[in-house]
Amino acid sequence: MGSGGKTLGIIGIILAAGAIGFVFVVWNGQNTTNSDLDDLTDELNNLTKTIVVGIWDALDDNLDYAPYNLQNDWLFEFGDNKLNNTDYISVSNTNTRITLLKSGWYRIHLSVLLSSISPSSYYRVRLLKDGAIESYLDFLATSSTIDSSWHYINSYTFVFSGGTNYIEIEASSTYDSTPSNDDYNQLTIEYVAI
Repeated sequence: MGSGGKTLGIIGIILAAGAIGFVFVVWNGQNTTNSDLDDLTDELNNLTKTIVVGIWDALDDNLDYAPYNLQNDWLFEFGDNKLNNTDYISVSNTNTRITLLKSGWYRIHLSVLLSSISPSSYYRVRLLKDGAIESYLDFLATSSTIDSSWHYINSYTFVFSGGTNYIEIEASSTYDSTPSNDDYNQLTIEYVAI
């Protein structure tokens, strides 16, 4: 073999060794990267993990607590309790007040069918935190003519508790309204685990 052949042979060996080293570095780095991505995915999934801490299948209007003691301004009363995790929540005031016992974010989901909806009226449902308006779960303003005397609400909101805050859900309207058939009504509370 001439000197040109030897040179080409040496270049081939160097290129092969470089390629093997490159493949090893990429392969080793890729395995580490995939593992890191799996860990990151697990962390992100944990950020969105929720724990169901309360479920009620019956909702009624409660007129026992001023200033929410009118036919057109009242608190929701939660009945037919299916789940109540006392590590996270406690219920008081004739099942109208829920104290959020663990510090963190909670998801409040309300599904309710309101009846006795009237023309030219407003209807609002608000989440109260420690007696003050935290957020609106629904607002309806009807026209002078309406097609139905029913209004279905399927809404949720997030609320933060420091471990001692309580929530209530208030409904108010121009005229009377009440929760209807319990087949349509449910309140669920989830704790957002971090």
